[in-house]
Amino acid sequence: MIMKRILSLCLIMSIVIFGFAQKGSLIPKNLRDGAKQRVQQTKIDDSGMFENTINPNGNTMPAAKSQEQIGTTQYDLQTNQALGSSRLHLFDDGTLSAVWTMGFAGAEPWADRGTGYNYFDGTSWGDDPTARIENVKTGWPNIAQWEENGEINVAHTGVAQGLYFSKRDTKGTGAWESFFLVGPDATNVLVWPRMVTSGVNHDVIQVITAGGNAVTYNGQTPALLYSRSSDGGATWVPQNEVLAGTGADFYLGINADEYTWAEPQGDIIAFQAADSFHDWFVMKSMDGGDNWEKIMVWECPYPFFDVQSSLTTDTLWAPDGAGDIAIDNTGKVHVVCGLTRVARDEATPAGSINYWPYTDGVAYWNEDMPPFTNAEPHDALDAWDVLVENENLIGWMQDVNGNDTIDLVANIMSYRSLSLTTMTTIAIAPDNSIYVAWAGTSEGYVGYVGSDEYNFKHIWTRSNHFGEWGPFVDLNTELVQSFDECIYPVYAKGVNENTHLIYNIDATPGLGLDEDHPFQENRTTYFTKLLTSIKENDNNSSIIEVRQNFPNPATSTSFVEVKLTESANLRLEVTNMIGQEVYQLNEGKVNAGTHVLKLDVSKLDSGVYFYTVFAGESSVTQKMIVE
Repeated sequence: MIMKRILSLCLIMSIVIFGFAQKGSLIPKNLRDGAKQRVQQTKIDDSGMFENTINPNGNTMPAAKSQEQIGTTQYDLQTNQALGSSRLHLFDDGTLSAVWTMGFAGAEPWADRGTGYNYFDGTSWGDDPTARIENVKTGWPNIAQWEENGEINVAHTGVAQGLYFSKRDTKGTGAWESFFLVGPDATNVLVWPRMVTSGVNHDVIQVITAGGNAVTYNGQTPALLYSRSSDGGATWVPQNEVLAGTGADFYLGINADEYTWAEPQGDIIAFQAADSFHDWFVMKSMDGGDNWEKIMVWECPYPFFDVQSSLTTDTLWAPDGAGDIAIDNTGKVHVVCGLTRVARDEATPAGSINYWPYTDGVAYWNEDMPPFTNAEPHDALDAWDVLVENENLIGWMQDVNGNDTIDLVANIMSYRSLSLTTMTTIAIAPDNSIYVAWAGTSEGYVGYVGSDEYNFKHIWTRSNHFGEWGPFVDLNTELVQSFDECIYPVYAKGVNENTHLIYNIDATPGLGLDEDHPFQENRTTYFTKLLTSIKENDNNSSIIEVRQNFPNPATSTSFVEVKLTESANLRLEVTNMIGQEVYQLNEGKVNAGTHVLKLDVSKLDSGVYFYTVFAGESSVTQKMIVE
């Protein structure tokens, strides 16, 4: 095994690059068409029931230079399906609050489990926390801004006490005040919450949560319940309401972690819900939650599918449930989700499904697009025959070694969500640039569970500027991460001059909580990227005017006309879609008037670039295409 690791590390050293080509699925057909069967996993909403010992050989590798550890946990299940983006909150002053489910017991009953919390004060993160913020066992936290300068967190207790809220008036410091939201009756325990705050002063608490695990409420098992408080949690109106379009007339139930909130934009609030066996839909309100519109993204052919008895008539392309949602500054909703293939026939035992573990793809949709559909509803999300690359199909496995095929070992770790590219998260910048990340099975990086080989997952990202999707970026190519399993990415919904993301790292594919391997240390890790590829246009400047380059697209030479109203130092920089500078012109001090800058783009790869013209303290950025 040691020799295999050395050979794998040598391969990694020879193929590490930062941006990857935009090329469709190269997974061998015999793998893509291979089906397996598994029992539908029970959703974990309390303590788990495993007694694995702590792995003495847990991950002790140093953090990559581009990232920072902000906490640890041995309790490693951070979600049953969709993680949601309320684990990392960016405040207007550039500070950040991060939360995760934390526990160190290493086995049932995880009496110390609760919310791990850390705070970035604008300069540095605090020390790794060693104790939860609550005084009782909790899980599945979400954090948001509270009023002008405070913060609020929610987690579930898994018992009749309900959802445990912690809030304080000053973020990052001070005692937490606690209160609870209980379920509609004694048996309907509220679990798996998602929370945001809305209103001009962030003083309206918005919550969606499931009404118990395997407990029927209003004909659903479980039901998705909506609650809202405008007085800090003292009262809730509505409380535990089933929204029209989500109830028993539409679905048998909406289960654990199948739903995520977008960060509100004023009174515009929205959440998405997706699963392999019910619709992928958005619920959107333009008035803070008084009235709701249901928007269909993908209509499932089996909305009342029952894993105990229902059968499919064909293989079903479907969302894997690990989706996310964001609202841009025009109020338009954007959603992403991993893709999977599932089926159930007469030979499938009750409680089990057939799945295709080598299914690949990240789907993207916004409100300007029609719902995913075609003549055959089973293929509505067929990534390679129906969806369009770089339009509604924006993620897939990358050919890291460049040999025109995807080279994978025999075993796949599914993490409950069945896609090779899964656990999606999305954020949108003030200029409506879109940032998407996911946990993607990665060619060339191999880890071990016992003596069995598994491809590691890495965190992959793509961004969209001015309607163009950029290259694929692997965040985990530093050599110290050669044997890291990187999962559960969460973007802060806010974007300033940086994107902000957290995720989990450990040394072994799989979860201790699912008995894939012994429990070990998981590192909650923070990653930030300066958005050098998108600079602020100084369009109000009276000193500079920049015309679009011509020709555009360009093949070898292009020209940029610049008009100055006064003398200034004039220079031009060209960056690619991931912010790397690839070309520069420096004209020095020039006089007022019109200047034509000649760009030699003959050595640039085909794609989208940004050129920024600087004149003194002023600058203007434009987009350029090279063919």
